[in-house]
Amino acid sequence: MIDDYTIQKIKDAANIVDVVADFYPFDTPGGLKKMGMEYSCPCPFHGGRHYGSFKVSPKLNIAKCFSCDWSGDPIEFLMEHEHLSFLDAIRWLGKKYCIEVEGSENFEVRPAQPRQQPPSLPMLVLPDWMWKIRFGLDESNPFGKWLFGLNWDNVQRDRLHQVLSDYRVGTSKNGMVIWWQIDEQQRVRTGKMMLYHANGHRVKEDESNYTMDWIHSALYRDSRNDYSADKTDKVTCPFGLHLLNHYKQPNVQQDVCIVESEKTALLMAIAYGNHAGQVWMACGGKGNINREKLKPLIDQRRNIILYPDRDGVEEWKRKADSLQYDKVFVETKWLDWWQPTDGEKADIADVVIRCLGKKIYKTVSDIMEDLPSIKQLKEKLNLERI
Repeated sequence: MIDDYTIQKIKDAANIVDVVADFYPFDTPGGLKKMGMEYSCPCPFHGGRHYGSFKVSPKLNIAKCFSCDWSGDPIEFLMEHEHLSFLDAIRWLGKKYCIEVEGSENFEVRPAQPRQQPPSLPMLVLPDWMWKIRFGLDESNPFGKWLFGLNWDNVQRDRLHQVLSDYRVGTSKNGMVIWWQIDEQQRVRTGKMMLYHANGHRVKEDESNYTMDWIHSALYRDSRNDYSADKTDKVTCPFGLHLLNHYKQPNVQQDVCIVESEKTALLMAIAYGNHAGQVWMACGGKGNINREKLKPLIDQRRNIILYPDRDGVEEWKRKADSLQYDKVFVETKWLDWWQPTDGEKADIADVVIRCLGKKIYKTVSDIMEDLPSIKQLKEKLNLERI
């Protein structure tokens, strides 16, 4: 028998991330990925294909799948995954952590080979008519009312409806804003639905209702099974990607300016509507800057200018380096206009909204002059600012 002291010693030493990584190594297909403060991989127990439902928590030292409801600590993971008894799981961990355990002399630890990924599924593509019947945003929507009520100048106010139309912003039946994700080939990947307060901020605290949802998930809940995760693979794309080839000027290729949130991309497109020189897109999250997502831009050799939020500057600089692309830039000049009253987590939208209609707003436009395509056009045509 294994004494209680040894069992407790092994329980204290065992780390759920280490154990799961033995079978699903980092940086491998289907392997662990860091997601915020936790880690994730496709669920080993119900044949999951996607990241997100199977969470591995180093803080709680457990793993849990929110799809099949399996959960357990390192010992329970080994018992389920390797079909071991409790004592053999203890011996397995004893070998791993170099802790002497009675009866483990001939016990061999043989981590399983990483699970082979199941055959890939076709990418989820929604019919084109879907965004058209949920198209339009006006003052009857809380976000729309807030947006139209901002202190725009006359030029910007004239641009409002056109930008909303270009980005195909929609409204759901329950008043959520729909940020359609349409790619460069005009395929409707999905739509992100968000609920907003009358002050333009997202509703986050109301857990009794959906405050953020996806179109394909809503369709699945309505028993439209063609959009289930078992039949199609949701592959997101930057918001605004469909505009990549929309504005064409002879011998001029737009720069692509990328911000974190869809709301910010929309505001910047209204405030700086020089579509011939640049198009604004949103990656939808601080961690969504990667080469796969930006491939259409890289393939076209576009200048990519990243505008991180205040708390994401260093992370986006690292991500820019990891892209290994010579035409990506990180722009942080907007931080010169940040004030403590904007908050530590202020994004570009917060600062621009505060500056609308003020003298400082005129100087923010200097940022646009530093965009590579604008500089090239000025040099080619010998233009001067007046």
